[in-house]
Amino acid sequence: MFDLTGRVAVVTGGSSGLGVQFAHALGRQGATVVVIARRVEMLKEVSESITRESGVKTGYYYCDVTDSALVAEVAEKIVADFGKIDIAVNCAGGGNCGNTEDLPDEKWHKTMNVNINGVFYCCREFGKAMIKNGYGRMINISSMLGSVGMDIEYGMGIPEYAASKGAVCNLTRQLGAEWARYNITCNAIAPGFFASEVSPVGNEKFDNFLKSKCPMKRHGYPGELDSAIVFLAAEESSYITGQIIGVDGGWTCI
Repeated sequence: MFDLTGRVAVVTGGSSGLGVQFAHALGRQGATVVVIARRVEMLKEVSESITRESGVKTGYYYCDVTDSALVAEVAEKIVADFGKIDIAVNCAGGGNCGNTEDLPDEKWHKTMNVNINGVFYCCREFGKAMIKNGYGRMINISSMLGSVGMDIEYGMGIPEYAASKGAVCNLTRQLGAEWARYNITCNAIAPGFFASEVSPVGNEKFDNFLKSKCPMKRHGYPGELDSAIVFLAAEESSYITGQIIGVDGGWTCI
């Protein structure tokens, strides 16, 4: 069950954080894994580590997902080098904490450009390859903050991040509806708080806030997203599309 042997998976944001975890999880199930991001040396290390761990074929490419022409070029290179794209995990993203009344235009535009424009460009270009082959598993990485707001008890909001992740959720639903006719599913994972380069996890004030708000009283641990990504990437999830899968310790159930 959930055997991905013979499938080609692309993971954006694959140089660090959750992107690395997703890439390893897909490799362990037998997929050929291609990681893309802007930090090439880190991509090289990730690619090599997946091959060492799982023995699968891997690849990596420089790509800034906010550059639509470059995304199209990289998608074409992946198809030329690996023959197809079966699975795409759109994980590249970021955001800033702050109050709406103090948020400058440039921070709003930067976050929206990466988190929703970048996801759209990748869906469009990877989707073209999937449509051509009549098969695909598109998986977008949203956030629980795409469905709820950040409680201001923490002392600040995260408006542009929440707005962008909400847009990712509804783009996912729309693509699920549009692409079902091509045997392509499009779903999203909405994680709670996990440690990463930009996550507040590990900050004492935030961890205390998290314990007061999350039913499980903790952040997510490495590996706790693996089952969701593997399931949505597999043939066994073929009747599931347009869904947002929360992996948040129960945060959004209250």
